[in-house]
Amino acid sequence: MTALENLDIADLVSTHPPWALRERLLRQQFLRERQLEPTLFPPFFRPCRNRVLLVADGGLDFSEGDFGLSVFVRTLLDTPGRHVRHEITLAHIGAASGSQLMAAEPRIARRIPSFKFDDSSSFAPDMYDVVMLFGIATVYAGRGTASDGNAYPFDRLADPELRALTAFMEGGGGLFATGDHGALGRALSSAVPRVRNMRLWASTAPQEEFDQVSMGGPRRNDTNRGNLFDNQSDAVPQVINPKMYAAGVIIRASYPHPLLCGPRGVITVMPDHPHEGECVEPTDTSLKLPFGGAEYPPAIDGGPRPLPEVISTSTVPSGNEAKTTGGAKQPTHSQVFGGICAYDGHRAGVGRAVTDATWHHFVNVNLVGMVNPSAAAFDKGFLGTEAGRMHLEAIRAYYRNVVVWCTRPERIRCINIRLALEAIFDGRVLEAVLSTTQARAGEVSPFALRLIGIHARDVLGRTASQCQTLRLVLDIVLERALPDLIPDVDPWRGRGDRDDQPARLDWVDGSALLDIALGGALVGLREAVGDLTEEQADVDTDRLAEVMADSGAQAANVALRSLASELEQVRQRLGL
Repeated sequence: MTALENLDIADLVSTHPPWALRERLLRQQFLRERQLEPTLFPPFFRPCRNRVLLVADGGLDFSEGDFGLSVFVRTLLDTPGRHVRHEITLAHIGAASGSQLMAAEPRIARRIPSFKFDDSSSFAPDMYDVVMLFGIATVYAGRGTASDGNAYPFDRLADPELRALTAFMEGGGGLFATGDHGALGRALSSAVPRVRNMRLWASTAPQEEFDQVSMGGPRRNDTNRGNLFDNQSDAVPQVINPKMYAAGVIIRASYPHPLLCGPRGVITVMPDHPHEGECVEPTDTSLKLPFGGAEYPPAIDGGPRPLPEVISTSTVPSGNEAKTTGGAKQPTHSQVFGGICAYDGHRAGVGRAVTDATWHHFVNVNLVGMVNPSAAAFDKGFLGTEAGRMHLEAIRAYYRNVVVWCTRPERIRCINIRLALEAIFDGRVLEAVLSTTQARAGEVSPFALRLIGIHARDVLGRTASQCQTLRLVLDIVLERALPDLIPDVDPWRGRGDRDDQPARLDWVDGSALLDIALGGALVGLREAVGDLTEEQADVDTDRLAEVMADSGAQAANVALRSLASELEQVRQRLGL
C-alpha cells in the first residue's frame, strides 16, 4: 500500500495536536503527488515506460466485481518508487462495457472491447512489452472473420492472431497466461506457443475421480485453508513452496525465482481456491513453433538451453470438501501440484513466459472479499486482518514482479538504471558513508564501497526486491565488467555441473564482491550525473550503463586484489 492508503485520519485526529496533524497531512499529500507525478520533483529523471496489455474474456473483466481484476490493475498502477511506470491497456475479447474496462480510472492508457490480435490498430509485435492473458472461456462464438479471410475458430485464437503473438514473443516481448480448473481459459491461451505447454488447459481424465484439474473430484487442486468454499475470500492464504536457487562456490546464498522475491523476502503465500488449474513443465521440448523455428531455442550465453520450470508448488490439504449451503465436494486427497511455471527466454534471445495455476490468484473475490458475502468473515478478504494485509502486500509484490521480469531486455536495463539513480539520491546510501558526493570510485576504499553496496541493496530491496537488486549488479555491472564470473555468481543461470558437486564448506563468501562492485558503480554514477535538473530528465540509459560497468569493474578488481592478499596472509599463517 502507499503511504496515503495507510493513513488513518480518525487515528491521527485523536492522537495529534492540530499543528502536527497538518504536518502529517501535508507530508502524505506530497508523497502521493510524488508517486503520481515523479518527474515534477527532484531528482529529475523520468521513470521507464513499461507497456502492458491485459486481455480477458468471458465473465472475467476489470471491474470492481467478484471476478474483476481491478485490485490487480491498481497494484500495477500504484507501483512504488520512480524507476518504472506501467502503461496499461485493458482489452476484452467480448463487447465489454465501460465499467468492465475501468472507465473511472484516469490512468488507463487505452481500452479495447471486442479485441482481436490480428487487428493492427490494437496489436502489433512492437506495440507492447508485456501481454497478460486471463481466460475463462472454453469456446468463442460470433467473433467474425479473421484477417486471413477465415472465420475465427470457436475453441482457440485464429492463425493470424497466433502469428502476431509469436512474432511478439520472438522479438523479446513477455507473455503471461492463466486459466482455472479443467478447460477454463482454453479458448484464449491453449494454442499460444510456449505457454500452451506450461500449463494444463484441459481435464486429464474423463472420470472426475481421476482428473487432476477437476471441479469436484478428490484429486482436484483445492488449496483452501478451511473447509468452506467461501474460505477463498477470508484473510488466510495458502502457503506455497518456492523453488530455491544457488550459484555455486563463490556465492552460496540461495534465492527464490525473481517472481517470488519481494521487498520483505521470499514470497510464500498466494490466494487460495477450491479448484485450481495446474502448471507443468513441457514433456516434449523439441517442439517447433507453428510458423517455424524452435519453440525452446538454445541459449545464446553459452549455458544450457533454457526450458520452462515449475518455480513453486502448492499443497492440497487432505479432506477438504469446499462446503456450501448446497452441499459439498468430494473430500480431497493430499497432494502437491505446480503453481507457477516460468521460462527465461532472454537467455535464448526471445521473450520470457509465465503461467499461473489460476486467475483466482488475481481476481477481487480472492483478494478483498465478496460483493455479497455469505458471512462477515468473507466481506473484506485479506483486508480484514493485519496479518491478511501483510499477506496481500506479498501477493501484490508478485504481481509487480511478473510485469517487470517478463518485459523486454531493454526495458529491464532502463529500470535497473533508474533503480541505481534512486539509490544514489537516497540519503542512506552515499551520504551515510562518504563525506562528499563527488568522490571517485578509484579513491574510495573497498570497505567504504562495500558499505555503499550494502546500503543500496537494502534501500532498493524495500522498493523493488532483493532479487532485483542482485540482477542489477549482475546485468549492469558484472555482465559487462567481469562476464567470466557470471556463471559462478548468478543463481538463476542454468549450469549443468551443479547437481553433481559434493557439498562444500563456506570458506569464502563472495557476496562482498557484489556489494563492492555495486558500491563502485554507484559512486561512478553519482559523479557522472551530478545534480539532475529538469533539462536532464531524459537520461541516457546506455551511457550510464557504461559508466556503471566501468566503475564497477574498477571496484571489483580492487576487491579481487584485496581478496587475494587476505588469502595469501591466511596461507602464510597456516603454513600452506
